[in-house]
Amino acid sequence: MRWPFSRRGLAPSAAGRPLGGLSIGESGTIARVDAADPGRLVKLSSLGLMAGVSVTLVQRRPAVVVRVAETDVALDPEVADDIWIEPAGPAGPARG
Repeated sequence: MRWPFSRRGLAPSAAGRPLGGLSIGESGTIARVDAADPGRLVKLSSLGLMAGVSVTLVQRRPAVVVRVAETDVALDPEVADDIWIEPAGPAGPARG
C-alpha cells in the first residue's frame, strides 16, 4: 500500500502550491500532505484531507475553509500550508 502522505524536505512539483495559495472558488486535487507531525497527518486524514482528494477553497480568512465532497473543513493557515494542491481551475456553479 502506498502511504498517501509525504514528509518535509521534498521539492514541490512545478504546478503544485500550498492550499492557502488557491483563489477563492478555485478547485484542485491534493498532491501531498507535507506535515512533519504524525498526529497532524492522522487528524487531516480523518477529515478526508489526503492525497488524491479534490477540494475547493471557500474562504481564506479568518481561517482557511475548504470544501471536501459535501463537507466544509476549517483549518489554521499554517496547517493549510502543509497541504499541497495541483490546481484544477475555478469551481463551477453550485448545483441545487
